[in-house]
Amino acid sequence: GRAYKKPMAVPRLDGVTERDVTLGGVRIHYAEGPPNGAPLVLIPGQCMPWHSYRRVIPELSRRYRVYALDVRGHGQSERTPGSYTFSRCGADIVAFLREVVRASALLAGNSSGGILALWAASQAPDLARGVVAEDPPLFTTEWPRSKGTWTHTFFEHTARTLPDLARYFSTLELPTHDGQDVMSFPRPLAWLLGGAIRRRQRKNPGAPVDIPWLPLVVRLFVYGLSEYDVDFTRACTDGRMYDVDHAAMLAAVRAPVLLVQARSFVHPTLGLVGAMGDEDVERAVRAQPRIVVEKTRAQHVVHIDDPRRYVGYIDRVAAQGERAKQ
Repeated sequence: GRAYKKPMAVPRLDGVTERDVTLGGVRIHYAEGPPNGAPLVLIPGQCMPWHSYRRVIPELSRRYRVYALDVRGHGQSERTPGSYTFSRCGADIVAFLREVVRASALLAGNSSGGILALWAASQAPDLARGVVAEDPPLFTTEWPRSKGTWTHTFFEHTARTLPDLARYFSTLELPTHDGQDVMSFPRPLAWLLGGAIRRRQRKNPGAPVDIPWLPLVVRLFVYGLSEYDVDFTRACTDGRMYDVDHAAMLAAVRAPVLLVQARSFVHPTLGLVGAMGDEDVERAVRAQPRIVVEKTRAQHVVHIDDPRRYVGYIDRVAAQGERAKQ
């Protein structure tokens, strides 16, 4: 565990209450909206806090009882270095459903959170009425397949540079699709961002780093990285995280699943850039033929890049779940 300070500047959302619960000896932090309908559990991707859902929570809270989690090792949830695996983090979701939600819920997870949502649905079918798997890294986060993707390179950079956020951004390289090359994080922006990060850290030592003038997705990424246990990423670089057979997991899911595939491409030297390629989506459908696939040109975090479309995905699977119950 660790002591933590409340977030400094990310604006609060009306009607949303933040709470802590201890599940299996691990403290999990979450936000809960008003009781306006069936429960919906939102699980962010790696490095992201529950705040990443702030663009969609107000609309979703009109008709769902929204729970948004900080996965262990993220945000204000407890850090558990040395024990990060998909199955352990997924067990946190199952325990959350049993002890906090106490009802069958719609599960929606982004990226690694999508793997956790699917794993929880496979292990506790009585607690999952539907799953929105938002660009999850299906099959690309099985060992050793993961080592052939750009994501693995990105994880190595993260593990090498954190917790020095300023160094992280000044040395970050990003593959570009059109030029088929690798682009460094823009140097002037790296200097500006690095200076802003250091000023915030000096002014509020130990607090999350929030820089309001950044674009929301970058702002939340910086915020998330500043209160993140980098051993979660190390577990991805050395394979400890990947203890789940994805085909078997998908085959065991009984609830309706909407699999969202966001933008990706194959780089000539870096391999797959993105969560899934088309062949991975095809493998997922072979493993679970009832999966419905939705392809979008939106970026990886669809709920930030295209919130209206994302809310539509949630409503669609919720309606499927209701029909399945009848």
